[in-house]
Amino acid sequence: MSKARQLRKRLRRRWKRQPGVIPWLLYQPMRMFVAILRLLPIAWMFGIARAIARLAWFSSRRRRVGRFHIAQALPNLTPAQRDQILKASCGHLGLDAAEVLIFIQTKREGFLDCMNFEEGARERFESMKGKGAVMVQAHLGAFELGGGALGQLGLDPAFPMRMPNNYYLGRDLVDGRAGWGVTLLPRQGAVRKMMVHLRKGGSVILATDQNAHHAPVFVPWFGHLAATERAAASLVLKLGRPLLVFWCIRSKEVGQWTLGCEILENGGERQEASSQAVLDLNLRIHHCLEAVIRRHPEQYLWIHDRYRTRPTAEQPSS
Repeated sequence: MSKARQLRKRLRRRWKRQPGVIPWLLYQPMRMFVAILRLLPIAWMFGIARAIARLAWFSSRRRRVGRFHIAQALPNLTPAQRDQILKASCGHLGLDAAEVLIFIQTKREGFLDCMNFEEGARERFESMKGKGAVMVQAHLGAFELGGGALGQLGLDPAFPMRMPNNYYLGRDLVDGRAGWGVTLLPRQGAVRKMMVHLRKGGSVILATDQNAHHAPVFVPWFGHLAATERAAASLVLKLGRPLLVFWCIRSKEVGQWTLGCEILENGGERQEASSQAVLDLNLRIHHCLEAVIRRHPEQYLWIHDRYRTRPTAEQPSS
């Protein structure tokens, strides 16, 4: 390992999530870039963010992963149609970043006026107040703003998040979400913290569409087994909590979104979180998410390697 690389590694370890001169200096270019974007009209800001994010299309690995996933989900489309969806999906990554770093920290008053609700969705959301509901979503559309909307609706949402290594960027993310009534939970000890939050009547937000590493349950995702977190299903079963799947879709009109949801469990008696019960509940969650993703495929995160972790039976023998 070169001396320069060793130095970078030591500096990252020394200043990981710690305040100081070096992380502050590294934070400044991002801070200035965000400040400039905030001066622009929303349409311009989103256009720049979308254009930057489309650079992900030029990664051969990301293209390969995305094409495979879209072929699994939408086998009847032509390769050209799938690539069109994949390019649009890459652009939506930039919109996510703009919403997190800029929009979610500035536009709070009257934000719900920008939200359209599918028929009956607002009533279903509001029926979860104080019930300690588990809210599940996918990395679809404006999923960060969707969580913010739940905070504005008074659902007291909390969700676990791996914080950025830069202390000052992490501080901005925490402060921005706190202003929306959203609590960020550190990954370490997150399950215990979520249980405490649920017992107090707050809700928790989890995503089940990312590759899981630690003791996953393998659940079909668009017809192909995928390593899935147990947490959402386990919390619902062990605590007898309501389960709601929700989504936040970007509208064609800039600065407008549509919120939808489906209640899968109303809550009640506690149950054993057996492997079969967790699998069955995750199947229901996945079926619900797959349906809405197929309706808005251009807004889904296809370039994440969802199938990276494989069942033991599929791993090559030594």
